[in-house]
Amino acid sequence: MTVKTRNHRSASRKTETMQPVSEIVTTTHPRSGLRTSYRVTVSAVERAEVVSESGVAVGLAARLTIQDGPGRRPVTIMASRLIGEGDWYTDAMTERGGRVHRSRGFGNRQGSPRRLLSDVADMLTICAYDARLIEQGEPGQPLKLTKVRAKRKKAATQA
Repeated sequence: MTVKTRNHRSASRKTETMQPVSEIVTTTHPRSGLRTSYRVTVSAVERAEVVSESGVAVGLAARLTIQDGPGRRPVTIMASRLIGEGDWYTDAMTERGGRVHRSRGFGNRQGSPRRLLSDVADMLTICAYDARLIEQGEPGQPLKLTKVRAKRKKAATQA
């Protein structure tokens, strides 16, 4: 059994939704030197927590879309970075139309986890800093989330 929780605010307050961030990223392959440009659109970066048989996974979850060229199909990626990790990893990757390239649960690192490209990971980290979700998240450094302020109810002093 898996239980997912997200950091949602009450319906009475205005919820802050992240505006999609879109950038053109150019990457050079380390071995061949081949340069590739593609458009990356980050739809969401949020704090997430999952309780499963293997334990509790707490960290950041991100949803992004990568398109290689105008005539190419975009690929949607669900990525995560857990507390204490230095890199972002791919949890799921799908194409429009339903083709699934990869599918794992949030924070599942069993088997052969796949790291995101450093340029894309940097973009996700910047989005997390902008949303004030993390205190420390530099590449290679352990992830440290900001503290969540607990909501306190005012005690009724009327008797």
